[in-house]
Amino acid sequence: MVRLRRALPLPAALLLSLLATACADARQDVTLLEWTTTAPESWVAGAPSSEMRLAEYRIGSEPDPAEVVVYYFGEGQGGSVGDNLQRWTAQFSGPDGGPVEPEIERLEDTPFPTTLVRLSGTYARQIGMGGDQPGVPGQRLLSAVVETPRGNLYVQMHGPERVVAGEQQAFVDFVTGIGS
Repeated sequence: MVRLRRALPLPAALLLSLLATACADARQDVTLLEWTTTAPESWVAGAPSSEMRLAEYRIGSEPDPAEVVVYYFGEGQGGSVGDNLQRWTAQFSGPDGGPVEPEIERLEDTPFPTTLVRLSGTYARQIGMGGDQPGVPGQRLLSAVVETPRGNLYVQMHGPERVVAGEQQAFVDFVTGIGS
């Protein structure tokens, strides 16, 4: 005679931990031009607010969420990697009002040449043609230029330093996944 043993329930803390891990690993597929990547489920997708935006996400809650935007201006459009790095760096200043030093990295083992820049400080974001916003301290920008055969994709995450820092690996995974 075989006796079946009743499984003991998992302790509540372990069960919650397993659920949190499963939720953190949830992903959503994204198509950018003809290439795909994945974004974490925690990134809340929104409708792109202009024709130049392929995708938009919000991360975190109000009043201080971060934003991820994927820009595409067309083949040969949007400026060089160097021009964009210079422009993004000029939008930041340090505590003393002086310039900040960008962290620039060429990502390896990616389907397309990809450059990543990290900037932190007071961010005076430029929107559109001359629509500057006042500088906001305590901000971070992660920006990547993904050089596809159809033109560059410009992927940016910006917002409060703590929110963006916590999502940095997810951003890198999103960018390096394009075309995988």
